[in-house]
Amino acid sequence: MNSLYAPLLVRYVSATGILVHLLLASMFIGTITLAVVSEGIYAYIKDARWLDTAKMFGRVAGIFLGTGAAFGTLVEFGLVTIWSNFVSIMGSALVLPFYIELYAFLFEVIFIVFYEFTWNKLGRGVHLTLGALAAFGAYFSAYNILAVMSSLSMAPPGLMIKQADIGGLISYVAVFQSPTQVFNMYWWGAQVFIWHGMLAATILSWSIVASIYVYKYLHGRDPHHLAILRIMIPTIAVLTAIEGFLLGHDQGELVLSADPLKLAAMEGMFWSGLKVDPLLSFFAFGTTNHAFWGYYTWPASIRPPAFLPFFYLVLMVGLGAAIGGWAAITGLYLLLKREPPTWWFKLGYALGPAAGLASIGGAVTSETGRNPFILVQNLGGNPPTITGVPVSAIYNPTIAVSPLLAAAILLVILAIPGLTAYMLYLATRPRKTGGEP
Repeated sequence: MNSLYAPLLVRYVSATGILVHLLLASMFIGTITLAVVSEGIYAYIKDARWLDTAKMFGRVAGIFLGTGAAFGTLVEFGLVTIWSNFVSIMGSALVLPFYIELYAFLFEVIFIVFYEFTWNKLGRGVHLTLGALAAFGAYFSAYNILAVMSSLSMAPPGLMIKQADIGGLISYVAVFQSPTQVFNMYWWGAQVFIWHGMLAATILSWSIVASIYVYKYLHGRDPHHLAILRIMIPTIAVLTAIEGFLLGHDQGELVLSADPLKLAAMEGMFWSGLKVDPLLSFFAFGTTNHAFWGYYTWPASIRPPAFLPFFYLVLMVGLGAAIGGWAAITGLYLLLKREPPTWWFKLGYALGPAAGLASIGGAVTSETGRNPFILVQNLGGNPPTITGVPVSAIYNPTIAVSPLLAAAILLVILAIPGLTAYMLYLATRPRKTGGEP
């Protein structure tokens, strides 16, 4: 019975673990950036409250890095034990970004420690540089991890998927046609995916923080909290616009040209064969008469789940647009030194949860869109032939996961965010000596 449960339970466990790790990593990226920005503002205007804010975000960033790194180890352990065949498949071709990411991670770990323990002990410029290096490590680490993730959705130029028989377990390998093509991991299509993911992490983390400050301001009317929002909310509006209108458009173009089955699943084109879709045709080609291959054109064995349109259209696109619209209007009020109507401002309470759901929608769209194949290749044809590595070929066939074991792993996975929340409470609760809570 365990062998029957294992593939499905492993997917649930893996998906939950990856989503939690993405949240913790995103929050580190956002909070270390906020610490550096706050300290930079303090260095310019000499307002001590900005220094308090920088120190508070520095403590918060350290907590997120600590728990995020520990949680990342848990996720990696699951990767090499449960999905060991996947590690073998990608090891021959996709390892370069992982190797570089190790150095980026060292930047995070080393410089966040220097940053946290040298307040008022170094010159302001030197200390700011330490924080900037820690933030650089966070973004560069994300950059390389996202390079690997992009290759799983769309094969980089020169990458080939070959069938093999290695020890009776490994049935596929991924190789580049020449060693120098390994740098194609960073091709133009990967850059779109990478920057889309890094902006999403920043929008998520800043939206969560901004929703807290909206609540704090409306209940305390502290001018400093409003000053923080005057920085954060317009920035969220700008990043969301870039995410949707520029990077989102380019990523949609890549899916349109390279993965017709994923396109059909995302857009909910639930028909068989070619059919005209006027709305999608207009957005994609500027006409209303272009035909697209429907979801049921391909066999059920390779189709992604039919729930994908909810995560893509409702959560990612719908909530993303709502976040961008609210941030744009509110940010305009704040930049004009005016406060928006209270009822409108209170909608900001939902900014963090909405960003979280939108991020889940984007992650599920990305990950599920490559199910049940990775390293997708569109070979053309009528209808297009989609090839790749089946999920069954990347799962470790020697491991079995029972429902009880899966529940125990999920309990540990969900306990770590709870521990993180408690540590954040201890680190940010008001102190008797005053200062930024």
